[in-house]
Amino acid sequence: MHVRKPQHGGPDPIVFQSRWKRLIGHPVVSRAVASPVWARLTWSRALFALLIVNLVWTASLFLCPFLVPPGSFANAIGGANLVDHESTWERFPLYARVVYTIGDAQCHQLWYRSFSLNGNQLPIDQRMTAMYVFANLGLLATVFAQPSTSTGAVMVNALPEFLRRRLARLGPDRAAAVLLAIGLVPMAIDGFTQLFKIGNYESTPLARVLTGGLAGFVGGLLVGAMLVTIRQFSVEMQSWYARFGTEGTAPR
Repeated sequence: MHVRKPQHGGPDPIVFQSRWKRLIGHPVVSRAVASPVWARLTWSRALFALLIVNLVWTASLFLCPFLVPPGSFANAIGGANLVDHESTWERFPLYARVVYTIGDAQCHQLWYRSFSLNGNQLPIDQRMTAMYVFANLGLLATVFAQPSTSTGAVMVNALPEFLRRRLARLGPDRAAAVLLAIGLVPMAIDGFTQLFKIGNYESTPLARVLTGGLAGFVGGLLVGAMLVTIRQFSVEMQSWYARFGTEGTAPR
């Protein structure tokens, strides 16, 4: 029986190749872990697409101030729901121009209520920036929540266990109403008190971030839960049709 011997005292090429294949065949994140995570992320394609779009938009808010020279957009005062800095955006690169124009259309862009990076204001103010940032967390939480045909149930399922136990006593609909109140009421109080200058009140950056972040997270939960509910309803209907068709064609 012929036995292959290593040449020149080096490793056997066959053994070496086998070990190399085993090495590169086990990435840092194993397929056993990556596959379920990916399957969960893409279970609702609509939710996954919305999450990606919101992540890209959120990243753009922080990236665009670095795409223009310092001081290109600073100390600005504008109005909400209208584009009033178009002459400024015309000088920006296309990507930054698009992002800042969208921000201009939905935000007043007051410098004293906005964060600044690279000597430029962000496209939207502090509260709205926090809303988009934390909306990503709300959407991501619903991605990994237990699916249900009840939007309220999905919202509750997306929360940590200690909160789920407490909210479960209320039932899904009441629990969802409580979550919406927790998310929206603080922002409404802070925002409208500032808007109508009650007691000459002017909110602080911390208050804007906290109230905006809370509203964004709950808003992400709500929208994400609605998309999960639609997907789950579709899955159950497909299962029902498949079972009905099988029973209808089964031999008697």
